[in-house]
Amino acid sequence: KLAAACLENFGGLDNMQQDGWKIFENTTFLNNFGAADEAPAEMIWRANVNKTQSFEKDNYPPSLNGNGRVNPTQNLVDAFPMLNGLPITAEGSGYDAKNPYENRDPRLKMYVLVNGATIGHNNSVVNTEADSKADNNDAINRINGRSTITGYYLRKLLRPDVNCWDEASTFNHLQIRIRATEIFLAYAEAANEAEGPEAQLGGVKYSAKKVIKALRERVGICPNGAPDPYLDECAESKDKMRELIRNERRLELCFENHRFWDLRRWLAPLNETAKGVSITTAEDGSLEYKIIDVEKRDYKDYMYYGPIPYSEIMKWSNLQQNYGW
Repeated sequence: KLAAACLENFGGLDNMQQDGWKIFENTTFLNNFGAADEAPAEMIWRANVNKTQSFEKDNYPPSLNGNGRVNPTQNLVDAFPMLNGLPITAEGSGYDAKNPYENRDPRLKMYVLVNGATIGHNNSVVNTEADSKADNNDAINRINGRSTITGYYLRKLLRPDVNCWDEASTFNHLQIRIRATEIFLAYAEAANEAEGPEAQLGGVKYSAKKVIKALRERVGICPNGAPDPYLDECAESKDKMRELIRNERRLELCFENHRFWDLRRWLAPLNETAKGVSITTAEDGSLEYKIIDVEKRDYKDYMYYGPIPYSEIMKWSNLQQNYGW
């Protein structure tokens, strides 16, 4: 009900901002922000505007004078469906392991810098191939601590027009703390758990299914009212819809500090090995994609809950530490 009330306060599903999923890359909006009093529908709560290039400096590839700190995993890349809405593992999806980034959900290339993509003020091509030329510092594991270890670099949240070689230049940046998309997803999750995929709750005229349909349509998955067979299949049960909603949260809100908390509140598995991709050139000149293990995770069940700080335990003898800590 609270999510529904918040959504209705700014126009509900009819007022969903169609470019809200890529607002981070809207340089015109960023450059002119503050010139008008009215905030975009996607933005509910934000931090102050700051002029910097530090985020790009931290995360651009080394070839663009960046430090390549955040490396998306193959696990996340595999979670993006095909353009027809089907998961890449589904029969009939059309997924091609030899051309893995084509005909995919457009959010993939908007949020993850994949091999061969471009970024930066001069649209530089980023090459992460393992056997690329020796002076290609963007290649996987080329420079310890700067080159990608997964085969991917971050794209989401970064301005695509920054020149990190010109360290004196600054650019408007805007950290959005709560987006309307987050509230739509919160409503969809709660409505599905309460009454199922088709229920319209809290006084609104849309269901979890309609919300997910709208979110997928606006990025180009089964657009303009076209059938979305996978969504229809998921809407047949609360359990299937739950999986789809959770995956949409994973994609839409990636790198916005939600996944850490979502996995714990869902009591979802925490020990999935972080994977990457090593790309090499075959004898016929085609690229080969080998999935690799990057980092094994070793979480215990008690780690779903964090420790209470020792200083707080010392203040009150009746306050017991969480189990395992």
